[in-house]
Amino acid sequence: MLVDSADAEQLRPVLRALAEWGPAVSPAVPELVSALATGNARWACDVLGAVGAAASPAADILDGFARGLARPPRLGGGALGPGGVRRWHGAQNAAWAHWRITSGPGVFLAFLEDASSRGLAAADLGRLAELGPRAAGCAGALRPLLESPGPWTRVQAAHAWWSITGDAETAVPVLLAALEPLRAARADEPCRAAVRYVARIGAPAAAAAPLLEAVLSSERCFPADVYPAARAALAAFGDHHRR
Repeated sequence: MLVDSADAEQLRPVLRALAEWGPAVSPAVPELVSALATGNARWACDVLGAVGAAASPAADILDGFARGLARPPRLGGGALGPGGVRRWHGAQNAAWAHWRITSGPGVFLAFLEDASSRGLAAADLGRLAELGPRAAGCAGALRPLLESPGPWTRVQAAHAWWSITGDAETAVPVLLAALEPLRAARADEPCRAAVRYVARIGAPAAAAAPLLEAVLSSERCFPADVYPAARAALAAFGDHHRR
């Protein structure tokens, strides 16, 4: 499929699935590198990044995409990059993939710090969180997003803020607010993400425990992924939620 349908939109769900498989996809790296010259380049970046070090043949191409020095043929650009070059709209995907493949965060950090000067997009935030304290230079641009009108952006920003700064005191209230739909047996995507994130934060987010315990004991139906995430959060809280 990668060879025969490399430029077809119908291939994108396949690429999303391959990205979930991670290093197991490494035998397909040559075909994925070829896909970087197609309309599916953005999705191919995500798969290559998920593969990791075994995707090293793609590193130089991704570096050029991320720095705005190159872009896939026939594809439009996005914001102006260094030197007035119009950067490809998938440059963030390329920068993230470059980091995952090379273990060197410099290209990704340079991209994010440039993006910070123009305002971080919501799509940056999950991968920004992966960098943790190394992304401290983006904290100033991230802080206002904790009060974004969009609940998904607020939740993603709170997780990234905690990951980068270690400041749970600021992040946890945002996540607790996102958990409120659980009281009405609802769980939209920001709410479900917030359950996962309070589990990562652990004891400092133990104020979420009563609500999560109520979910687990409720006869109402919640999305299936809420239950293991809630149990993981309670385990991460330890004895702190019993005090």
